[in-house]
Amino acid sequence: ITKPISISTLKVKLAATLYTYDGKVKKPAVTVTDAKGKKIASSNYTVTYASGRKLPGTYVVKVTMKGSYTGSKTLTFAIRGKQMSVSKLTALSKGFKATWAKQSYVTGYQVQYSTSSKFTAKTTKTSTISKYTTTSKTVTKLKAKTKYYVRVRSYKTTKIGGKNYNVYSAWSKAKAVTTKK
Repeated sequence: ITKPISISTLKVKLAATLYTYDGKVKKPAVTVTDAKGKKIASSNYTVTYASGRKLPGTYVVKVTMKGSYTGSKTLTFAIRGKQMSVSKLTALSKGFKATWAKQSYVTGYQVQYSTSSKFTAKTTKTSTISKYTTTSKTVTKLKAKTKYYVRVRSYKTTKIGGKNYNVYSAWSKAKAVTTKK
């Protein structure tokens, strides 16, 4: 009798691991290949998808081997929120106020601001807003009469097996504002 082949010797892959929310259910195809890259027929495994898979978040796909194969593997894929935009950017004394439209189905937002249009690490600060109902951020204590570039994105936190997974939307296009004195 031949010993079953363990899933640990196989390569299990999802067709896609990142989607952008479009209101449709996502079901990434699963491919299982052996060490030589030969495809294993889907009759040798079952695939279980987490429920939902439509709204932003992280979802689990479980692949369970059967027949002359053994073991199971859990993979994840994410659906990120739609790309956002900074709808209003107001200059304040040594600061600014950024406003955006509320996104549904997300946990919160991140606002990033920088004196560099390239958002280099040294010049960039990120502020996290943990309530999706909050649609503006006022930043103060900046340099006066200085040009800042501002962008925003949403994030969704999903808890799977006691671990938090964050999925971020793409950053909005940056808008520029010059602080007042």
